[in-house]
Amino acid sequence: MAKVMLDPAKYGADYTPEVLIIHMTNPLLSFPPQDVIFEAYKKFKFIVAIDPFMSETADYFADVVLPASTIEKYEGPIKADDQYEGGETLRLPPIAPLYQSRGDIDIYIDLCDKAGILFGKGGYLDQLNAELKLKEPYLLDLNTKPDVRDIFDRWAKSAGYAEGVSYFEKNSIKVKPVLAKDLYAPIGNRSFDGIKHRLYGESLKRYQDVMKQKGAEEVYWQDYTALPTWRSPTMNQSPPEYDLYLISYKKIEFKQSRATFNALLNELEPEQRVEMNTETAIAKGLKDNDWVWVESHNAVTRETKRIKAKVKLLESIRPDTVSMSHHYGFWVHPLAKDKGPTPNSLFFTGEGYVTNTSDQSFHVKVKVTKA
Repeated sequence: MAKVMLDPAKYGADYTPEVLIIHMTNPLLSFPPQDVIFEAYKKFKFIVAIDPFMSETADYFADVVLPASTIEKYEGPIKADDQYEGGETLRLPPIAPLYQSRGDIDIYIDLCDKAGILFGKGGYLDQLNAELKLKEPYLLDLNTKPDVRDIFDRWAKSAGYAEGVSYFEKNSIKVKPVLAKDLYAPIGNRSFDGIKHRLYGESLKRYQDVMKQKGAEEVYWQDYTALPTWRSPTMNQSPPEYDLYLISYKKIEFKQSRATFNALLNELEPEQRVEMNTETAIAKGLKDNDWVWVESHNAVTRETKRIKAKVKLLESIRPDTVSMSHHYGFWVHPLAKDKGPTPNSLFFTGEGYVTNTSDQSFHVKVKVTKA
């Protein structure tokens, strides 16, 4: 989206969005490439951030910040199983939302009301009826603004809980065994009513053919193959001095981009490190805690990006790989500020560096030198 915002004509977009609602995420820190997202967000005329915290994205770009509650809200329904037992639950507010914060659903109900899309056929309430699979007599009235607890009470009763939401308020969770019929096809219906596992992707091949007919360059259609087809990743075309793979990861102590400003958690992992295999570091003349430059290379555009951080020597990482944690690079909260850069400032997206699904490949080669 960010690259299309910057050059809509290149990607055949016939309009540019003007309003953005950011829901409990911090795109400037959470998604690569950081510089492209930064420039793209300048194009929006109005940005709303719904978040429990003042994120970097909200600080830079939000015209309005709507404070969201954390645990003190309704959310769900939530299901999980271990193949033997399955559980179903709701997130329930143990207390009323603190200060001026509100639950997500309360916020969206009011936004939809103000926007004129809450009521009637096709409105937000109609969508809730469909998504929650509500049945008569528990359907939401399409012309009445509901209470959030009532929404989940109707869902619970429609799902077979006679007590409604009170069941979860008393018991928290419903656990029941996973039945064999839910895991295995019966003898008389081995195809699960005709479901087929697709081995040859006709639609992927069709999309490839359409792109070729329209004159698209190979970089856009090369991965739309009917059968899984390996190719050398784009990053392998970088010059030989970019000899290390960069990966990012999340630490068990932290929650995405929302933990380094927690004083207790910050004590555990106070700063960013470039993690490198010991033998590789020795070969490069590096020792533990040395300051290093990490430079990435885009094999398509020849663009490079560079950050500075301390190196940490490990035996548990491959000799051809370095890693950096996802949780750093903040500047709004004083406790999280100046703790080191985010690896998302090194990754690329766009041609050659994005897959044909909704994710990004995060494949990049880097070189590490002593600072």
